[in-house]
Amino acid sequence: MLPLPRRTLVLALAVLAALLGAPAAASADDGLPGLPGLTVGTAVRTVDPAVQEYCWTYPDVVTEQGEIGSSTCGNHSRRPAPTLRHDGALRLTFAGSGWRWSARYESTRPASPACRETRRVRRLGEHDYRVRRPAYHGTYRVTLTGRGPEGRIVAAFVWRYGTGRCS
Repeated sequence: MLPLPRRTLVLALAVLAALLGAPAAASADDGLPGLPGLTVGTAVRTVDPAVQEYCWTYPDVVTEQGEIGSSTCGNHSRRPAPTLRHDGALRLTFAGSGWRWSARYESTRPASPACRETRRVRRLGEHDYRVRRPAYHGTYRVTLTGRGPEGRIVAAFVWRYGTGRCS
């Protein structure tokens, strides 16, 4: 391997430092640099879903010497999925623009097909979405999958929605 010219090495180190020091993580506990904030909840209480996997492309850095692009992918399940209790729809807020989201509901108890479903998450604004409640009351592990210009994020939380068929 040929050594890099000093100028290129300095530029590469500067880009790496900028990427590692990027603010705004998906959650303070996750520590994933560069991912926009992600919350789900109500006007009274929100939680930061646990990011399970992600692929993220960072903006190119352009200089006189050329441009450098960067991306990262990973599985990240360091913390458990947080729990949220609410009987109505939830609001998902994500700082990224131009994203599409879906929610996969899986009951934490019975294996009945009626207690599993996937729904699209409805866009309310540029950064706000509505997560509709499941068809039946119960406790669900909700897996949110988002796709946008910068990549893909999969995050999860537990939703306790009343008591009933899927409890």
